[in-house]
Amino acid sequence: MEDIEPRIRPLVDALNKTGLVRTFSSCEGHFSPGEQTLVDRNHAEVRFVPADGVAEQDIESLLASLLTRFKARHGLLPVKVTAYKLYTPIDANEVEETFVIELKPFNRFDSPDRKRDDVDRAIEQVILFF
Repeated sequence: MEDIEPRIRPLVDALNKTGLVRTFSSCEGHFSPGEQTLVDRNHAEVRFVPADGVAEQDIESLLASLLTRFKARHGLLPVKVTAYKLYTPIDANEVEETFVIELKPFNRFDSPDRKRDDVDRAIEQVILFF
């Protein structure tokens, strides 16, 4: 657990405490030019799969509830919160299915410090819905 970046840890912990999911990857977001790589790191995310014995429908219901309640309460924010299922081909016969919650600054031209503050605040707000 010490590999989890501190700013995303509250969301990882909140998701795991639901008992519905098992997280396996996360990123708190990296916004300064020196932190960029070939892969876009201008967002925070948590990736997870259903916990043992949990139906995918339960995860989809959890995410739908989170997104609709978050939008209803917070409206337009400087951070776009999305959730989706990611399909990743493993080989010619296997496709991995992963759920993702992503928090992305709405304005990519904001300063790195502003994006960091906005994403940190959105993480705090999202965990209130679990």
